[in-house]
This record gives sequence, C-alpha cells and structure tokens, in this order.
Amino acid sequence: MNFFSYGIPIGRYFGINVRLHFTFLIYAYYRVQEYGSPIFGLCFVAGIYLCILLHEFGHALAARWCDGEAHDILLWPLGGLAFVRPAWDPTAHLITTVAGPFVTFVLWLALKVVAQATIALPVVSLFAHTLSHFNLIILLFNLIPAFPMDGGRILRDGLWHWMSAETATRTAVWVSRGIAIAAGVFALYAGQYFFLLFPVFIFMQTMHEQQIVAMESRGTYGFSIRERLKRGRKQREFRQAVRVHIQAEETTFHRCHTCGATEVTAPTMDFRVCLDCVNGQEYCREHIDVHQHV
Repeated sequence: MNFFSYGIPIGRYFGINVRLHFTFLIYAYYRVQEYGSPIFGLCFVAGIYLCILLHEFGHALAARWCDGEAHDILLWPLGGLAFVRPAWDPTAHLITTVAGPFVTFVLWLALKVVAQATIALPVVSLFAHTLSHFNLIILLFNLIPAFPMDGGRILRDGLWHWMSAETATRTAVWVSRGIAIAAGVFALYAGQYFFLLFPVFIFMQTMHEQQIVAMESRGTYGFSIRERLKRGRKQREFRQAVRVHIQAEETTFHRCHTCGATEVTAPTMDFRVCLDCVNGQEYCREHIDVHQHV
C-alpha cells in the first residue's frame, strides 16, 4: 500500500494531474488556526501551496523540456512532490532539479516588489511580504545538499558530470547522511525534539535513492541542450508558419488572380470566377473582363 497514492484530484494542467494528499486538509486546518483572522489564514495557506505548486511545475515542465516525462504532482503537508523522469543525462537531470528553486527565487523577488509597491495597502503588503519571506525560507531549505531536497539532487547531478550516476548518487547519499546526523545532534542539544523528524526523513529517502537511480537508468535515451534548442527553434518556426497559413485562410475567401485584391483589402468589391480559365481562377470586378485566360 503506497502512502502517496491517496490524493484528491484537483485538476489537470498542461497534461499533468495535480492531487491533494488527504493529510493536507488536517495540516491546513491547524495552520489556519495560527492566525487571528481565518480569512487571512486561509488566503495565506492557499498562497503557500500555490507557490509550492508553481515550484513543482517548474520541475515538471523542465523535465518535459529535457525530453522526459511528468504526469503527476502531489501536494502534501511537507510541500510538494513532482513525479518526473527526465532523460537519462546529467545535464537533463540538473536542469530539471534547478528549475524548481529558480521558480521559487523568481516568486521571492516578485512578491518583494509587490510588498514594496503596496505599502499604502497594509493588508496586501503584509500578505505579499509574508509569502515572500516564506519563499525565501523554502528556497534556502531546498538548497541544503541532502536528499530529498533539491540541493541533494543538484549535488548528485553536478557530480554525475564527472563520474558515473551510481558513484555520484552514493557520494550524495553519504553527504546527506552526514547532514542528517549533524541535524540530529543539534536537535538533541537544543532540545528541539520535533526537528528529529528532519534527519529521519533524510535517512529514509537515502535508503531508496540508489534504487531510484537504478530504476531510472532502464530504457535510457540521450539528451542534448544544443539539439533541444535547435528543435525548439524549428518548432517555433513551424507553429508560426501554421498560424500565418490559418490566418490567411480565415481572413480571406476571395482573391483576384490579377491584382491580389481580397474582400479584406476591398470590402465593397465583387468577385467572379472565370469559367474559361483552366482552374477557374477568381477575379475582381475590374479584371474579370480584361484578364488573359490561364
């Protein structure tokens, strides 16, 4: 029985299913109680998880850009989980991993600007400032070089450029466990026993990380930034050509074979088909009787 399989579907965006874990409802209830205003609390919790969802979409869409797969995002009390599988390539994995913190960084800057720009509206400014502060904390926390945080994956993906994926993962796992032990000692020393969950969570994740790498390496396929950018340029050129063609078909129905006039350029003009022309070309009123048959 998979704990992460229990989720409430809340929509499908960009072809990616988004689910809300049932434990989130319990967590959200207690978070709302922390604020004096239930409305502010609800808005803040909604804002938090919108930011987390955007962070996870950063991972998911980057994985797809890197010729990978992304079908599911789960929101739960400890944040979000994007179930992605980029191409089996260190650069593809690194891009996918960095995309999430990059989105959080942009949100942090944008919310700081909003907070400064809305000083005359204290409630809005406080809301934006609080969310901005939250995104900064999430950004710094995610950059801790330990699994399952993005920092641990960035460490692994960076090392992977210089060694095998298995060796890079093994190195990142030992770094993660070292950080977990240090965090556990600090929690005991400070008497903050609740924070012992953090090192336990890291150890649980590192136990499975090497298995995950072995599973992802099956059915490998290559990835190249240069090829992906080249393919993206060709796709944009193709879409632009299709749009131009569709617009041309949608905006003009009549066109004079001699002067090129259409009902758009000459709204009051009458057009006729010449039955003596081979393909039944169409002409405007001025050229229907004076053209050369083709």
